[in-house]
Amino acid sequence: MTEAMQLRLEPVIREFTTGEYYPEVFRAKEEFFARAGVVHDDDAEFEQRMNLFMDWYLFDRDLPGVDLPPIRYFVRQHQAEFNPEEKQIFEDLSNSIHSLFLLSRFTFFGRNLIVQDLFSRKKYLVVDPKLKYAFSRGDIFEGRIFPHESKWHFTQGFCFHPVEMRSFIMGEIKKIRFQDRSRHLKLILQLAQMKLKHQRFAHIDVKHIYGFNSKF
Repeated sequence: MTEAMQLRLEPVIREFTTGEYYPEVFRAKEEFFARAGVVHDDDAEFEQRMNLFMDWYLFDRDLPGVDLPPIRYFVRQHQAEFNPEEKQIFEDLSNSIHSLFLLSRFTFFGRNLIVQDLFSRKKYLVVDPKLKYAFSRGDIFEGRIFPHESKWHFTQGFCFHPVEMRSFIMGEIKKIRFQDRSRHLKLILQLAQMKLKHQRFAHIDVKHIYGFNSKF
């Protein structure tokens, strides 16, 4: 995420995580982590899971009585105050894509990444100089991208899945590709829960963790 976009996002975070919205954040956390797996402060992925939660809360979860997620409700409330640059940035942020992605390849000289949304099969060129070194070709991961100035950018939350579970994950995606968005999200969160269990039971073969009949 560019610094300019992060700067514009900060007032949204402040407005919808404090004051009258603080109890709502608490309820949202319970809802999210019940589905994606409860994390603890000492978990290796604690920071990433909190980033994923905040992205979901801001961009996807409708506020009660409003039926809009915080980012879109903020735009409705403040759009008259936006200058042209801010208007474009908030429009871009409102069009994020949360999905499971495959890193197809790096572009020439490895400057950017080509990722494929595994549900829609569409490919996107993603620009993120700070994060590209964390990726390897063939990675399957949960993430969120958004458009800005004819390019795509990552937000800060990721969940990388074991490469040896690629066939299992692709098989589950194939079953629900043409179902609605809520079913996609359910699978994304189920896989996130499996990844958390895999980290906690590292001595167990991952094939016994990733599955809907797992005893773990």
